[in-house]
Amino acid sequence: MIPQEDRDETPGAPRKSPQMGATRVPLHLVFQAFVGAIIGIGIVSLLSEVAPAQLALAGVLVTIVAWIIEHGFNLPAPNSKQGARVRLILRMVSLIGFTLAVSPLLAMLEA
Repeated sequence: MIPQEDRDETPGAPRKSPQMGATRVPLHLVFQAFVGAIIGIGIVSLLSEVAPAQLALAGVLVTIVAWIIEHGFNLPAPNSKQGARVRLILRMVSLIGFTLAVSPLLAMLEA
């Protein structure tokens, strides 16, 4: 069934194209998660001389700051081009922070 906002009552009328950021293809989200995890693992490997607990704390703080920015500030509309980009960057930063928090904790569990 076609959503109400995509319908046109004229027979044979073309379907409206979705606005930027209005819909997300699951493959796009998988790619975003893959890139964020790779960047996070790269940062963890670069900061290998830092104590694992400090690195985990830094990851938690990065994730909390990204969440506060996303929910505490007036950002552009999610279906605008600029709003989609801002939210993409915030999700990437949050995923990198999560990877920074989890990777050292996993290493501490193995030891």
